[in-house]
Amino acid sequence: MTTREQSLEPDRALIASLARADRWRVAVRTLVILGAYAGTVVLALQPAVGWWALLCSVFLAFVLTGFLNAVHDCVHRAHLRSKLGNRIAGAAWGTPITMNFTIYRHEHLVHHRFTGVEGDTEKPQHFESAGSYLHAMSGVSYWPVLAAFIAKTSLGELPENLNTPERRRDARIDNWVVVGWLALMVTLTVFFPVALLVAYWLPLFLVMPAAMIMAVPEHYGLWGTPDVMRNTRTVRSNGFVRYFIWNGNYHAEHHRYPAVASVNLHRLHKALPQPHPVQVRSYVGFHLGLLRALLRGDKDYGKVPADDTATPAGQG
Repeated sequence: MTTREQSLEPDRALIASLARADRWRVAVRTLVILGAYAGTVVLALQPAVGWWALLCSVFLAFVLTGFLNAVHDCVHRAHLRSKLGNRIAGAAWGTPITMNFTIYRHEHLVHHRFTGVEGDTEKPQHFESAGSYLHAMSGVSYWPVLAAFIAKTSLGELPENLNTPERRRDARIDNWVVVGWLALMVTLTVFFPVALLVAYWLPLFLVMPAAMIMAVPEHYGLWGTPDVMRNTRTVRSNGFVRYFIWNGNYHAEHHRYPAVASVNLHRLHKALPQPHPVQVRSYVGFHLGLLRALLRGDKDYGKVPADDTATPAGQG
């Protein structure tokens, strides 16, 4: 590491302290998030709320998106302090959003190893038009793929990176837990159709668009270099969003220091001697900029110029 590169890094002792999982802060945030979900469900089901319940479902989808980031924290074993604790918590957060924790964990760790280059398990996103962008953001193509994936996993067809008996066993367990959860939700829907539609099925359907809003800015336009300073983007966002998505907006900081617990990423962001060079102010701003660029035929939105002293397209 050069002297210049060292000057861009925070103190190692600070990084070590931020990497320590804070069980109490995780517990409090978990209670707040689950409490917000339950409270919103109670509000949505009040007769006087009427069609406004649909807005409650939209908020619930946003909350469920935060479940994904909690799973992500467990993947890096930064949520709790034990391997087993992270394994259980990851499966618990992932099951309501139909996520197989074990399969996601091993695919995501490969993503960290090959971010932005050949071998990355997260394929590069590039929209050719506003129509292709809107179609992708709707998430409609996700559900048939998910159904086929669950069916294949149930039949024992597992990804190649699950190359040990323990990994394959855990993936099968996670899959059957998800199947059991969905069966329970379907059964409850028979008896309480309106309640389950508002409280679970509609939020679940909207999770994919919400997740795309959060995920697209992370690497959009940055494919093709192994340099984390150029292949990953941070979204500064606001405190309310940051809280519910477990600081998942600080994606660049996470890629630079993946061991840092999610609840500490805001502190890491502020502790960097120099701001990460690729970042935007808000999710809304990024997506509006991307959509405007596509409408005028500009397909290079978000790309980092060859001269890294220049301002990347779509940054601010």
